[in-house]
Amino acid sequence: MDLIPIVVGVTGHRNTVDKDKAELKNYVAASLDEVRSLCKSQAKGGQDTPIVMLNGFAQGADMLCAEVAFDMGIDVYAVLPCAKEKYLESFDNEADKSKLLPYLERAKRVILAPDMEQNRTWMQENGGIDDASYEYRQLGIYIAEHSHVLIALWDGKPPKTQFGCGTAEVVGFALGHRYMNREHLFSPAAVNDSAVIWIKSRRQGDGSAPDVSKRWVSCGSGNGASEAGKAAPYAFSADPPDSLREIVAKTVKYNERPFTLPENAVKLWDAPQELDAYRDLLRYHYAKADDRSYRGNQTKYTLFLQLLAILAALVAFTFLIYDDASLPYMIFPCTFLIAAIVVLDLIGKKKAYHGDYIDFRAFAEALRIQFYLSVCVNETPITESVCGLYAWAQKMEFAWIEKALRSLAVLYPAEKISIDPSRAVEMWIGTHEKPTGQLKYHRDKIGKNAAMAKRYEALSNCMLGVTLALYAAILILEIVSYACGGAGKEFFWNGNLAGEFSWRNFGGILLGSVAAASLLFSSFWGKLSYDRKASDNEKMGKFYAAAYERWQAVKDRPQEERKAFLKEIAREEIVENGIWYSYVNENRLEIDV
Repeated sequence: MDLIPIVVGVTGHRNTVDKDKAELKNYVAASLDEVRSLCKSQAKGGQDTPIVMLNGFAQGADMLCAEVAFDMGIDVYAVLPCAKEKYLESFDNEADKSKLLPYLERAKRVILAPDMEQNRTWMQENGGIDDASYEYRQLGIYIAEHSHVLIALWDGKPPKTQFGCGTAEVVGFALGHRYMNREHLFSPAAVNDSAVIWIKSRRQGDGSAPDVSKRWVSCGSGNGASEAGKAAPYAFSADPPDSLREIVAKTVKYNERPFTLPENAVKLWDAPQELDAYRDLLRYHYAKADDRSYRGNQTKYTLFLQLLAILAALVAFTFLIYDDASLPYMIFPCTFLIAAIVVLDLIGKKKAYHGDYIDFRAFAEALRIQFYLSVCVNETPITESVCGLYAWAQKMEFAWIEKALRSLAVLYPAEKISIDPSRAVEMWIGTHEKPTGQLKYHRDKIGKNAAMAKRYEALSNCMLGVTLALYAAILILEIVSYACGGAGKEFFWNGNLAGEFSWRNFGGILLGSVAAASLLFSSFWGKLSYDRKASDNEKMGKFYAAAYERWQAVKDRPQEERKAFLKEIAREEIVENGIWYSYVNENRLEIDV
């Protein structure tokens, strides 16, 4: 339950050549092993991330891949285009037909492919496809959208029609999300959020010589070579693309530490027995991501910032003593402190506390929004991820989160639950009478962050006042000293305080110490941006207050209108979270000299 799997989907020709099957199986096994190697934890004693397979169990390539997965002990999730009795009728290969029902029994779960495009009538009228082809197309879209990696046993030939349902189309679904929405439009979507392992495979009767090979395929910029020698929109490589490595690496890092839900964990719902397995899984992973973000990384990152700020102030102070007090040996503690800063900075960056803090926080927020939206709308199955609501520029940053949410929907498809949407909205958005949910969160935070902002603004103003006062005092002393010197009178400012240590040295050190103290606050507390937080809390508080008022007018409207309203709430939240991620990402550990 506590692991997000890496999902490997499969697609391929139904009429593979029998003589090639042994070699094809070897390539499929090697491909699965390669994906498994990416899922190894890099932490000492860390948990490896499991892989699971999404398989349509069609005759030919699908059956071959399922057999390899069964042999390797990989969980297989079946996705069928229609009821299994009807599906059996499509088999003309008696050997594979006899395997279907036993293999479905071995599958971890059987999922009936949902209507991903919701365009059946329009496509039948404009694309000339029948019901069966439309259903197979939805199956291909579901597998492509819910997979991190797609294994394609494919001859490499392009699709024959615009709205087909073959292997070439499924490859396009995986790499470019080239399918339509209910408005009959191709929606902009992130690219390079998945990859294809292309195992070149012949069809029966195509007359070509055996030529089984394997290549990784990702989205290119038009410079990849197609089989016909023309420009193709794909890039080919012998190794997994960097974009996939990054997605898998973030998922592995999230998984590597085991997590037990503590009693005091931040919960999304007070009565989990009211939830189905899918919503309970979202609820569980919210608590885990929240814990991994805050206790596992933010507190440690904050400690690193504090230590760096203190060391930086000490560097400034020790150098002042070395310079103004003319104490040569002070260069040694100054050097030691600089070395400590460098070492601390390197350790902090290697541990990636800051990156993990914002990544897991963004994941937690996506889980929270997905949870409440799914409870309020209460559809089954869930075909949309809230990550699709991110602004275009944000989608690639959160590709690993999008795939993680899709993976959870594979493990436990949503079911209908008996929960009043108004109750869910009150827990999500909040109410005016007794603030709950996000309204309560932001109202509570406004006061705290505003108070902290005022406190540190007052402290900064105090430091500024002290600095100006000291500067003015030293300026006056210098003027008096100059006047006394011109009149031939002695003035203490021209003398020594102790030994060779002059009053001027003391004044310089005093003024420099105030500057060092200012550095302490600007390099640590300045990172926290309490004024920015308070401003954001105020804006979002007004947003949720207005949203709750709108809900009172919308809650009795038809389902589609309620869904549209709630989706807009989710969009505002997810985009705001993306903006938060962008500016907090700038607060990385760094050394400014």
